[in-house]
Amino acid sequence: MSGRDVLKQGIQKLARFEPIHQQAAAFGTVAHVMRRRQLFTSLRIDLVLDVGANVGQYGRELRSNYSGQIISFEPVSNVYQELRRGIGNDRGWSAHNMALGRENTTLEINVSSSTVFSSFLKSSEFSQRTFGQSAMPTKKERVAVKRLEELLPELVPDYRNRRIFLKMDTQGFDLEVFMGLGELKRYVHALQSEVSVIPIYDGMPHWTEGVSEYERHGFAIAGLFPVNMDGNRVIEFDCLMVNASA
Repeated sequence: MSGRDVLKQGIQKLARFEPIHQQAAAFGTVAHVMRRRQLFTSLRIDLVLDVGANVGQYGRELRSNYSGQIISFEPVSNVYQELRRGIGNDRGWSAHNMALGRENTTLEINVSSSTVFSSFLKSSEFSQRTFGQSAMPTKKERVAVKRLEELLPELVPDYRNRRIFLKMDTQGFDLEVFMGLGELKRYVHALQSEVSVIPIYDGMPHWTEGVSEYERHGFAIAGLFPVNMDGNRVIEFDCLMVNASA
């Protein structure tokens, strides 16, 4: 799908006279896709680490104009199986049934009825009021958590020569994933993190905390795009950042 097609679809959504907060989110999605595609081209991205893949929505959207390597990580077992089925015969796209974090360990994840809300953290009262039953956990599952600093050299032996994009959508755990990169942060040319203005999980970092930590490690904001809204208030942004030293 071309950039013009993406923009056309976004405008068609807005033409339905959706409420202003839905229009803002729709514009945010269109602008995000266009900006990310610009970054992929200018930075010559050839490896995407898709952390928090769910059933592969992000990877499928990437495949509309990106043919490089994708490595997806999804910890919830039944969601991972659906992800694998969705990948099918795509030889440039692999998946691993695990979470990524600051240290190698095993943790319990809260699996929600809508699995996009599954998290190691507890849903906040705001999240339960706003998203209802879909955000409520229905079970817990113990999952393996691995550090990218140790895992990446195993999966991609030539990682030093690759143009890496790190996508994180881990429901409040993105900073843990990032810190697990250790000294390998310098090999990430750009990243995407879902950052929270209104916390939908107890104890998750505020968006300013997340952005400040990424900046401390040499990343600069390349774009902020609303993911969802509460009336006229942004709940979360997708934050695109580039490595200023890469």
